[in-house]
Amino acid sequence: MATIIKSTLVSPPFRGRVFIGLLLAAVLLPACQQQAASDKSAAVDKTAKPATITAVSLPVSDQAGVLCLADPVGNTPLDTDIRKQQAQVKMFAGQAQYWLQTGRGWVRKARITTDPGFYLNVDACVETALKIEPNRPDALALRGLALMNGHQFGEAKALAAGILQKEPQNLVALGILSDAQLELGEFEDAAYTAQRLMDYRPDMASYARASYLRWLQGDAEAAKVLIRQALLAGRDVKDPEPTAWTFVEAGMLFWQEGDYEGADAVFEEALKWVPDYPAAWVGRGRAALSLGQAERAVTYLENAYRRYPLPETAWLLGDARLMTGDSEGAEREYQRVIRDGKRMDRLTLALFYAVKNRSIEEALYLLEAERKIRHSIYVDDAAAWILYRLGRYPEAKQASDQALRLGTRDARLLYHAGAIHYAMGKVKSGRKQIREALKLNPKFDSTAVAEAQLILDRSKANVLVKR
Repeated sequence: MATIIKSTLVSPPFRGRVFIGLLLAAVLLPACQQQAASDKSAAVDKTAKPATITAVSLPVSDQAGVLCLADPVGNTPLDTDIRKQQAQVKMFAGQAQYWLQTGRGWVRKARITTDPGFYLNVDACVETALKIEPNRPDALALRGLALMNGHQFGEAKALAAGILQKEPQNLVALGILSDAQLELGEFEDAAYTAQRLMDYRPDMASYARASYLRWLQGDAEAAKVLIRQALLAGRDVKDPEPTAWTFVEAGMLFWQEGDYEGADAVFEEALKWVPDYPAAWVGRGRAALSLGQAERAVTYLENAYRRYPLPETAWLLGDARLMTGDSEGAEREYQRVIRDGKRMDRLTLALFYAVKNRSIEEALYLLEAERKIRHSIYVDDAAAWILYRLGRYPEAKQASDQALRLGTRDARLLYHAGAIHYAMGKVKSGRKQIREALKLNPKFDSTAVAEAQLILDRSKANVLVKR
């Protein structure tokens, strides 16, 4: 049995480029073999006789039907698949499985484009399927994915728990439940649920989830072993987005410990699976920023933002433009962070305000609204930094302690804790945590790193004056 909370996995430390070397043969050869098998299967399918299914009439002109059957607007193989699924829906509109099959196609579209708007199409398919078969478990599980995407974590948790009462081994419901528990701050429950999922099916998704949980607990080496297992567990060339996403997750492990070139190599692998994958371009932009390669960072982040305009991407792009000396361009990007953050991502906007030390009262308002729906360590960290900016140091320390309760080795969290300690007069422990953050990930954020260095310089000057 694989374990998450108490990992027994042992592996020597390795860097990003070694990670890629270890994976290359294991990933590319099976992928080529799978493509050949897929091509052979497709050839056979062309001559196969379709199963005889009786069509049942059901109106598809209501709002849900219109959303489900909307044109995917694209010419990729996935778009073609969705259109084929929609054609089947029109033929057999009274059978729930065809609506759900189309819904799953929309999930893939949402993931590969990183555009959550497509989850509206997903939920529309679910709505119609549930009219045909109320309380159908796989339909409810698909709705759970839409709830998670809409940050309705409490509702997603309740829905998944209800499904699991009837189907204890429903893999989709287990994944939704674990992710919802994590967002709600219920780490032990999230780990237990993820363990159940991995025991039932140790595949790419379950190993990747386990990797992230181990990283949150401060065990980076076990996290790397698990993410490697994820990439060895199964890859589907017909549905490459999960593999690309897993490579991005792997790249972040190396970026978090300052291996920027290695991280970039891993992000580049993701782009071999999905050439214009926004998350991979963001990863490469982040790595380029940390390496001081501002022009490259701008190019990569523009690629990502053009494909999907996330507030975090605009934030990084603003930092990249500022590094090139384009302060006006940087401010334009920062205004996009504010515009997009208000619309879709309060947590990122609240943290942006706190890091850049602007609109702090608004940041507190946004954070308090976010805490009503989730309680993750990153919500606690954002609260800590906002309270620090407001000079409410005891409250900031309490929130920071909560953010670090799992032992997470994230330079941003460590720096915030150190700065708060220093502000409270705990100079020695403050300096220690700040130095630890900079040693772990020396270029994790341009604004924070500059502030951290100022605190250390000020502390050193004070020591010299006392002498």
